[in-house]
Amino acid sequence: MPKIQTKNQKSKTNETPKAEKIKNPRLNEIVLLLESENIININKVPSTGDFEENVKQEIEISLKEKYRDLSEKFSEIRKTGKDLGVLNFKLMIVPLKIRVFLSTYEKKDAENLLNRMKAIEKELNNPKSKN
Repeated sequence: MPKIQTKNQKSKTNETPKAEKIKNPRLNEIVLLLESENIININKVPSTGDFEENVKQEIEISLKEKYRDLSEKFSEIRKTGKDLGVLNFKLMIVPLKIRVFLSTYEKKDAENLLNRMKAIEKELNNPKSKN
């Protein structure tokens, strides 16, 4: 019995070593936020080299991919002939918000960006009939 418990304890400690490698508390907080929103997966980040730089690179790639997905959805809806009006301007702001966040790595900027993306996604998935 004790051997099973130690194996379970070892597997639990092996689950989070990557998150523990992040020394910067602000970056760690942002990683936790983005993980909870399913934007990034910390386990996909390579451990070789500077881990924090790899995490930042993964964040950038994931955010830009999320924006690209939103943009593609937007394009598909636009092709059906639907006028998205104000939503178009909201989508145009997202790349600027991504750049602001990537330059500051502040939690408030990350939350602002995620809230904007969620709002746009919600409107794209539940379009109001304006006709």
